[in-house]
Amino acid sequence: MKKQTTKNAEKETRQRLMDAGLRLFGLHGVGATSTRALALEAGVNLSAIPYHFGGKEGLYRAVLEHTIGVKLAEVGPGLDRVLAACANPSAGRGELLAAMRTLVRTMVTVMLGSPESRSFSQIMMQEQIAPTGAFNIFHDGFFAKVHGVWTQLLGRLLGLPPESLELRLRALAVMGQMVIFRVGMSGILRVVGGEKLSDAHLECITRLCIQQVEAIVAGYEPACPELGAMSGLLEGAQ
Repeated sequence: MKKQTTKNAEKETRQRLMDAGLRLFGLHGVGATSTRALALEAGVNLSAIPYHFGGKEGLYRAVLEHTIGVKLAEVGPGLDRVLAACANPSAGRGELLAAMRTLVRTMVTVMLGSPESRSFSQIMMQEQIAPTGAFNIFHDGFFAKVHGVWTQLLGRLLGLPPESLELRLRALAVMGQMVIFRVGMSGILRVVGGEKLSDAHLECITRLCIQQVEAIVAGYEPACPELGAMSGLLEGAQ
């Protein structure tokens, strides 16, 4: 009984540190967040951080890995529907667009509809601006996967080959129109005149993003044909 109580206490301490890490790393970045601040936020002894995670960097990596797993599970249904449609050679334009709408709706809900998304988005933005040693955890574990799905979908809808640099850049542009509503939340709340986005705001954002992707697909013409020959060079450089 005592052994089980100890395990439960250790599990609770670990979770409190993870929660504290998500919030403080999101607010200040890993470099500016001290172990003392993390312990104080979590309400645990300072020694708990090296005991459970080996140090601050270990806690940061654990926070990233856990949060990425949660986010991938949340966007999973939308990603899976797109991948299934893209893998089906007989899938028509209507089926592909329906999968796109599901993915947009899923991404908007996940990014804007849950409180912990703010901290994750802040960490994501910090890793893009000033990458840490854990950048690959975020990039390979989340960003590249979502970008890869958008690339496949737009490739089918626009008739562009997977190696097209313009295709990959367009996928980034499409993702960016949704991400801005998370990373630019403070300014967006000023625009809508409220303390948080309402369900009506979220629905409007979803429809706007869907319409913009549909407009891109319907009116597509190559924007950067000169980059076509550069795709292979880019791959070689990476």
